Amino acid sequence: MRWLAIDHGTKRIGLAFSDEMEILASPFEVWPQEEGRSLDRLARLCREEGVQALVVGLPKHKDGAESATAPLARAFALDLSERTGLPHLLWDEHLSSAEVERLLAQRGVKADKRKDMLDAAAAAVILADLL
Repeated sequence: MRWLAIDHGTKRIGLAFSDEMEILASPFEVWPQEEGRSLDRLARLCREEGVQALVVGLPKHKDGAESATAPLARAFALDLSERTGLPHLLWDEHLSSAEVERLLAQRGVKADKRKDMLDAAAAAVILADLL
């Protein structure tokens, strides 16, 4: 099954895909969050890429409590699922960005470049955790 993972943010959306065998999670792109247009773009992407299921990162604190932005991620996931007809899961994302920051820094990626890569890589971490 081909998954689309989404690291949903108020400014950007990080995207990652799985392969059809559900082994690999690969960062795809980072899109600006565009009120009203993001869902249409994502629905089109799902059709074009043969996506069969969605996973959306659910912001949580270290203690497991949902963060203040969790309701936005929940609503986004439900809206996208209804628009595409695809099933969705919400997945704890609280360490995904920190993990990616650490890995990119270890690989010598400069801070200004890390920001551009962070959201798509965080989506890939969410997806890899699910797979």
